[in-house]
Amino acid sequence: MRISSRTAFALCVAAIALGTTMTTRGQQPLAQSVSASGATLPAWASRVEDMLRDGRLDLAAIQADTMIGGRTHERLAQRHEGLPVFGAEIIRQMNGPAVVSIFGRIFETVSLATTTPALDAGAAAALAEAAAGPGASAGEPELGIRPTADGFLLVYRVVVRSPFDIRRYDVNALTGAIAGSLSELRHQSTPVVGKGIGVLSDEKKISTRQSTAGFEAVDLLRPSIGFTLDFGGSIGRLNNFLQTFSIFPSDTAFNSSTTWTDGAVVDGHVYEGVVYDYYFKRFGRRGLDDRNTAVTSVVHPLARSLAFQVSPSTRGTFINNAFYIHPGLMFYGDGDGIFFDYFAGGLDVVAHELTHGVTSFTSDLEYQDEPGALNEAFSDIMGTGAEFFHFTPGQGPQKGPNFLLAEDITLVSPGFIRSLQSPMAAGDPDHYSLRQFIGTPTDNGGVHVNSTIVGHAFFLSVAGGTNRVSGISVQGIGTANIDRMERIFYRAFTFLMGPLSQFIDARAATLQAASDLFGAGSNERAQIQQAWTAVGVQ
Repeated sequence: MRISSRTAFALCVAAIALGTTMTTRGQQPLAQSVSASGATLPAWASRVEDMLRDGRLDLAAIQADTMIGGRTHERLAQRHEGLPVFGAEIIRQMNGPAVVSIFGRIFETVSLATTTPALDAGAAAALAEAAAGPGASAGEPELGIRPTADGFLLVYRVVVRSPFDIRRYDVNALTGAIAGSLSELRHQSTPVVGKGIGVLSDEKKISTRQSTAGFEAVDLLRPSIGFTLDFGGSIGRLNNFLQTFSIFPSDTAFNSSTTWTDGAVVDGHVYEGVVYDYYFKRFGRRGLDDRNTAVTSVVHPLARSLAFQVSPSTRGTFINNAFYIHPGLMFYGDGDGIFFDYFAGGLDVVAHELTHGVTSFTSDLEYQDEPGALNEAFSDIMGTGAEFFHFTPGQGPQKGPNFLLAEDITLVSPGFIRSLQSPMAAGDPDHYSLRQFIGTPTDNGGVHVNSTIVGHAFFLSVAGGTNRVSGISVQGIGTANIDRMERIFYRAFTFLMGPLSQFIDARAATLQAASDLFGAGSNERAQIQQAWTAVGVQ
């Protein structure tokens, strides 16, 4: 089977020290925020209709609302002279024919000297391949408009596969120069139910498919079929996949009996099913795309024994990391056994990565600066929610659930990668004034570092507390009601936000979601409003 790729997202495990707050402008002009409901709605509703009529907006997708009956969400992409303006999108919430709210970001004015390219798509693909180096293979280029700090560029956007990387290139369609690039690998039949022993020696049930010789790690218990593959730690097999995106039946994890003892296989396979159940039972969502698309997980992409024989970059990507490749492909590193255990052993890690898939199918938040931090924050929040869904207090390998990320597989101090409760315990910011690396190449503009500002707002809105910087206290709705706050954030991130959303847009979207679900005068809305204020987003 051949799998196409668009985007990959990963857990960031590199420690980045807190430094000087950077500029807020970033690497592109700040798009106009659209946040319309109530009294501000009629003017924007009329304007959107005008933009649809004259072609400045185009209906890209319609999402059925799985939380409130009768509602839909239209994703309207901005276009200029027929070309997509990459990332610019607004979302119109509909109740039948009535408009309920409009959120997103678009550019008020798009100015280009010409929209006629000087080179063709084939030439752009060749230039992107040359930039990637030997062994590169380019996908189909898409002509569009790239916002930059200096204005707008006519570019071909090309995804290129090469050894140890998958990278998106923007090729200037007039000069052939590389206008920018972004790695897509972020540095983060009748079923048979058998018994499996996980990474942390905990026993769990595992759904498999019987074959003529034994049992395969194929989950047929859920509408979204889950496949777990075992690359056996082979560097050759991994590179072959990255260059061809081909997988084979022989890759499927196999066991001769119904008792499975490979912890990475067991946990990756079982937790994938738990995350499906979480999204379906909590939000009514059917898989990553809400259409039960199959999910494939890869364990043992590179052997743990190779950890200190390969480059630090390779180790950080394929051994000390887990990542998602769109659409529907998961990779779980083995961990080096010193800093990290097998990444498949953390339910919050699995849920975090699969949530990147949900984001890619919905808001598709651009993976840099504030939109990228929102992308990471949503994955952290849903990873936390999955723990509270699956484990009760005192249950599970680490006696979860909690507001820590990757605590089950982190072997060194502080014993986790990020904390939503106390971000500074891992050196991450807990207030908007402490954002780091915006507009720089570091961590794609601080996508992992700055995510904890949003995650901390979620924590405060649930558990309550006082923000360390602002001194503002939040009562919270209580951990017994965490599912209510999960629903608010899920609704905001999947239905009300777009690729260029900023922190202030996330505040507006969660407030709207709280009003939609619980009412404008609800305690839930009041708590999330206070939590955003406490972390400095207002």
